[in-house]
Parts: sequence; structure tokens; C-alpha cells
Amino acid sequence: MRRASTLLAALLASTLLTSCQVAPGTGKSNFNIMSAEEEQKMGAEAHPDVLKQYGGVYDDPKMQAYVAGIGKRLVGNTETPGAPFRFTVLNSNIVNAFALPGGYVYVSRGLLALADDEAELAGVVGHEIGHVTGRHTAQRYSQSIAANIATGVLGAVVGAVTGVSGVGDIAQLGAAAYIQGYSRENESEADELGIRYMSVSGWNPDGMTTFLGKLRDQARLEAVLAGRSPDEVDETSLFASHPRTLDRVRDAANLAKGADHKGAMGRDQYLAHVEGLLVGDDPDEGVVRGRVFSHAGLGIRYEVPAGFRLINGPKAVMAVHKDGSAIRFDMGAEAHGDMTNYLQTQWAKGTRLSSIEALEINGLAAATGLARLNTNKGAMDARLLAVKNGKSTYRFLYLTPPNLTAAHAQEFKTSGLSLRKLTEAEKTAMKPLRLKIITAKAGDTVEKLAEQMPYEEHKVERFRVLNGLAETETVKPGQKLKMVI
Repeated sequence: MRRASTLLAALLASTLLTSCQVAPGTGKSNFNIMSAEEEQKMGAEAHPDVLKQYGGVYDDPKMQAYVAGIGKRLVGNTETPGAPFRFTVLNSNIVNAFALPGGYVYVSRGLLALADDEAELAGVVGHEIGHVTGRHTAQRYSQSIAANIATGVLGAVVGAVTGVSGVGDIAQLGAAAYIQGYSRENESEADELGIRYMSVSGWNPDGMTTFLGKLRDQARLEAVLAGRSPDEVDETSLFASHPRTLDRVRDAANLAKGADHKGAMGRDQYLAHVEGLLVGDDPDEGVVRGRVFSHAGLGIRYEVPAGFRLINGPKAVMAVHKDGSAIRFDMGAEAHGDMTNYLQTQWAKGTRLSSIEALEINGLAAATGLARLNTNKGAMDARLLAVKNGKSTYRFLYLTPPNLTAAHAQEFKTSGLSLRKLTEAEKTAMKPLRLKIITAKAGDTVEKLAEQMPYEEHKVERFRVLNGLAETETVKPGQKLKMVI
């Protein structure tokens, strides 16, 4: 969470957010509703918004140049090799890749950490280039919708779980509508074009298939971390019209069978480039460690109850529970007057509050109150907690289905009271996590290496997904592996 932020933007790992524009000569039927100039204008206007929503440009010129080099090599083997393209690595830990009309292609550093070789990255970038050359956005979307594509999907997900519209400050026409616009035909065509581009460019098309498999594994891990069954990933889709990852893996495998498999995988050079890659939260936006959120810039930290999973976004920090409860933390306008007045006249103006109470939390003035919200999921109980720290106002919104309010009441209180200022030593100790390439030694096992991962739970599963290791696969002496330190 940043001190000054725009919309909450986070994309589920199970979805590659794609956007964009049938390639000449593919024989596909299209409705070209925009000129090339209009597409360029649309992409250029949306680009600054994308950077705001997804953490900005990742501050690593060498990594930016590396990804751009792969992209330009692929573009040189498309049907329009002279078309303008711009490739950007986003400073986001969410596994994400997408493209805008006009040749704006984005990959997140979270995706770079998940990929294991150049062929996999080329498959992702080639797929997004395929959306651009395929004119998929031009078929369906107006400039007004494209301007909203960076709206956060996490907000939509939390809203769907809790039934509280606006939980993520999402626009009505946002990323959900954007993703829903892409059919199985669009995705399959982008895969087909991407495989063609990467094969001609010298990469093994198997990279497309292996990365889609990793995307599925990452989605299953995310489900486990959220307390859900990993099988939900293959049985359901967040957006009904978005092709299931498992189906895409199968389709890509069939496409790859007819391609030239003599190309390179490029694993060693890829691992050399991602060494030192920032993993997890950018310290400038605060850091999640287990159930604790800390922000050195704001100088604060707090803890959420057991069973809640913290998810950090540019505008807000969400904590979600599988029972439908949620906690949102953000910053509001400077409080004028006492904090009970702030609740009633600034934050919750127009909302009927009850049990309003002034209190003090670790030396900071605060106030809390209750409300009953009518949502599209039925009634929800809300506890509002506002805390003043100089000109800063911290806000907690605790949401529960009414039948669970009593069960969470005490732990919500404890969570609110855990807010405190960081010590100077704690601020200094907040080091970012980074990717390190290690070489397995004799006697190393998945379990032994995974124990070194800086996470509280599911270390083995995280290590396997990070390195693309199957459930029963072992490590071999001399094998290069990715580690988070």
C-alpha cells in the first residue's frame, strides 16, 4: 500500500489479463472497429494508468532491456515486423501479463519469478503480441472501457465474496468486463500465434505449454493459501467466459506438437538475469510477513487474526477469510475534530452507525462504530475503526456475515489494538525478499531446501511451484534452483 495511491490493483495468479488487437493472413473473421492510429492513441492514454495501478515500472534497467529484447525479437517474426511495440516490466508481485492496443505489452516481476527459462517468457510475451496482432481488443472494446482495464480484480473478488460493492473501489467497467471479453477462440488464437512467433524466433514452443502448466500450479497454490480446495481451479473459473487454465494447457500442447522443437529453452541465461529479482512486496508499499503488515514509510504495523490471509495492494491492504469475512485497511483524508466526529461526518457520512466509541490505541486517538450493510449477498455487519496519527488517518473496515460477527468480534478487537508505531530497529530490519539462484548439493532434498524459504506455511508447496517441480520430483546434485531469501 502506498502513501498516495489510486485504485486497488491485483490480479489473481490464475489469470493472465490480456487485452488487444486477427493477424493478417490468419483467415480469422474480425470486426475492425478502430484504425491503427486510434489503437495507438488508446494504448498511449491507458499506459500511465496501468503504471499507477501496477506499482509503476520495475526499477531495473537491465531486466527491462532483457524483456524488451525478447519482445523485439518476437515482433521481428510477426506478420507486421515494423509495427511499434513497447515492453514494460511492472513492479508487481502478482503473476500477470497483458497487452494494450497499439503494442503496449506488460509482464510483472511476479511472472518473471515464476518462469523458469527464456522459452517460457517468450511464450508469454508471444501470446500477448498475438493478442495485439490479432486485433482482439479492436473487435470488442471502446476507448472508455480500455481506460478502465487497470481496475483491480482483487476488489471484484472481495466484493463477490462479501457482497459489498466498492470494497475494492472498482469501477463498473473494469478488469472483470475486460477479461470477460476474451473468448476461448481469442485465447487459442493468441496461443497459436505466440507458438508460431517463438518457434520462428528460435525458442522451443514447449515453453508455452510448460508455463501454462506453472500458471495452473500457481493458481492451485493460491487456492490452498486461501483455504480453498485446489481442485476449484480446474472446476470453476472466476469469469465464466475466460478459458480454464487446464484446457489451455491441453490446447497449447496440441499446438506445440506440430511446431519445430529444435529451439532453445535458454534456462541458464534466464536464471542469470532473474538473480536478485525483487520477490513479494515492494517495501515502499509496505510488507506482508505472515499475518503482519508493516510499512516503514508510514512507520506502523498491525496483525490480522489467524485464518485471514493478507493481500497488499497499491491503495488498500485486504485480509480475507474463507468464511466470507474480510478486513480492509487504507488511509483516509486528514481527520478534522475528534475521531468520533470523523467517523460520522467524514468517513461514514450518511451511514447509520451504532455503538460509537472513542478510544486510544497505543497512544493514538481512535474511534469505532458499527453498521449493518445491505448488500447483494444479503446483510453484512461492519465495524469501522479510524485511528489518527498526526495528519494521517488509518482506517480498518471489518466485514462479517451476521451469523459470524460474534465469533470474530474479539479477534477483530485484538487486531485493531495491535496497530502500533514501528521502532527504528524494526524499520531498519525491513529488508526486501529477493530471488537467489542456488546449486543443489549432494544430500539436498526438496524438504531441506524448502525449509529455508522465508514463509510461515506451505514452504514445500511454494518451493515446488517456484521451481516447476512435480509433486514427487526430487532435486539432483548440480541442479540450479530458485530460492527466495
